[in-house]
Amino acid sequence: MRSGASPRLLPISSSAWLAGWLAGCGYITAAPHLYHRIEDPVVTDGKFKKARRYHDTLTAKGLTFDIESALTWIRAQGAQKVAIMGFSMGGTLAVWAAATLRIDAAVTFYGASLASPRWPGILSGIDAARVLKTPWLGIYAGKDASTPARDIQQMREILTPKTTQSAVIVYPKVRHGFALDPDLPHHAADEATDAFARTALFLKTHLRET
Repeated sequence: MRSGASPRLLPISSSAWLAGWLAGCGYITAAPHLYHRIEDPVVTDGKFKKARRYHDTLTAKGLTFDIESALTWIRAQGAQKVAIMGFSMGGTLAVWAAATLRIDAAVTFYGASLASPRWPGILSGIDAARVLKTPWLGIYAGKDASTPARDIQQMREILTPKTTQSAVIVYPKVRHGFALDPDLPHHAADEATDAFARTALFLKTHLRET
């Protein structure tokens, strides 16, 4: 690690709590606004179908540009190493980034689309696992219908012989969204605490500057 410097982290998905947690770990964060090409949508009523309309406007070209722009900004602050961290949709992008972009580590929390791509041009989780370029930590919920156990097991089998610095962790009793927001009904405090402890150790290990 460079004297007096802290490693930098780029999370895809962010909240006030997450940003505070990352700052407490010594990281500078950047969260790219992926929907800036449309009318800055906000969906507050929990209706997924409404949110899906905005989700489907995203493209591989736009996502790549936005994430790489954030990476460039963080490196301009003096970072030698940069990671990406994402939750749900952001988790899907994090494992894809670990396979395709120039980064030093990646963390996925319950990112779906393991067997098939979420967007054209963005690798599925399984395909990304086959070509990982950087250490990756995948954290999943055992009762999450969007990440079937068979798909997670396939990712584990891909990782075991080829990528010893990457790992998949499954918490068998929890559901999608268990980690980030304590106000959500599926939040699981014990599992979330353990998951973030593992994340902190993983980032410290792989973002150590030389």
